[in-house]
Amino acid sequence: MRNMKSLRFVFLIVVLALAVSPVYGQGDDGQVIVPPGETVKIALVTDLTGPIAPMGVDIQQAGELAVEEFNADGGVLGEWPIELVVEDDACSGDQATTVASRVVSDPEIVAVAGHSCSGATSAASDIYEDARLPMVSPSATATVLATRDLSVFNRTAPLDADQGVLDAHYLYKILGVRRLAVLHDNDTYGLGLAEVVQEAFIELGGEVVAFQGISVTDQDFRPVLTELVPEQPEAIFFGGYQQQAVLLVPQMADVGLEDVYFFGPDGIFAQAFIDGAGDAGEGVLASFPSLDVGDPERNADFDDLYYDTYGLYPEEQGPFHAQSYDATFVLMNAIEAVAEVDDDGNLVIDREALIEAVRTTTEYSGLTGSLTCDEFGNCGTSIFGVYYVQDGEWVEITGLEGLLEMEVE
Repeated sequence: MRNMKSLRFVFLIVVLALAVSPVYGQGDDGQVIVPPGETVKIALVTDLTGPIAPMGVDIQQAGELAVEEFNADGGVLGEWPIELVVEDDACSGDQATTVASRVVSDPEIVAVAGHSCSGATSAASDIYEDARLPMVSPSATATVLATRDLSVFNRTAPLDADQGVLDAHYLYKILGVRRLAVLHDNDTYGLGLAEVVQEAFIELGGEVVAFQGISVTDQDFRPVLTELVPEQPEAIFFGGYQQQAVLLVPQMADVGLEDVYFFGPDGIFAQAFIDGAGDAGEGVLASFPSLDVGDPERNADFDDLYYDTYGLYPEEQGPFHAQSYDATFVLMNAIEAVAEVDDDGNLVIDREALIEAVRTTTEYSGLTGSLTCDEFGNCGTSIFGVYYVQDGEWVEITGLEGLLEMEVE
């Protein structure tokens, strides 16, 4: 009898605790209910331990600064602060699936800033679509991502369809390359970009002498590079990330390809590549969204704030900080636009209204310029530049306006 009384007493305490504690809720009509004094949660998912971990840290830190700025202005409707729930997908499709499943199981999370890598983004986006959770990726550039008819997928990153064409035109028209070898990492991002470069280069009149995938788990790429030697390429384009590029570049010299141009995409545009490749990285070229878009003064202020907060400038950490800041703000602005306060003083966020608000973002003035999302969720500005490594730094090549229209004799 004493045990029964004890159980009843414990049960009564639990009931009373639930009665007086703020409780998140989700109505049958897809509404997220946030009590007064609680936070509105956004998941930020990036690569913190995988092939582009330094870039992932940069993305995380820029998202944190965006949230701090938003909260300093009062948060959602002046009362509810934003909270970031940071997750690591290691740039892996399998891990992204696991992370996405965990994110959607949390009823307090209303949106996702991420994922970073295109393959991970592809794997996670189906889960978010089913759960009706809007996402904005800062760095998933694969063109195919916007062709899958997903209403929750959006990105502030530019498109590989535009990047790859620019790369091919620069190789052919500026460098004078006529024989190109194309390598890729067999991933959604790297393979898709390599295919764009191959097609555009051939259309210009060039010859692709090799098109080959590599294993990202390998450390020695000399056997692959040796096979290219008889083909006499004038340049190698690599579709992939800096983790493999830092090995490919010095190993090119080992097999006699030291005089061949090496050109990579935004996946190698990081300080980590320069540090890893060392002297062999001098002269390597890469494309990346132009750093001249947006308000220069505002970007400089952000860089200073980043330095004051983290002890280094953002470009020393990774390249996608501006896109991450903008992605996070696109989500927070959309939450602000649809949020309402009910009669009990709770914040109410309708999931379908939030999905629509993100997708219809118009003329948001961000660090990367003016952002307007199209019907496929492409919100970023696809204005690319070409950069090369000089004295241990990435230097932008100027005077490329009109490159795509330039005639070649």
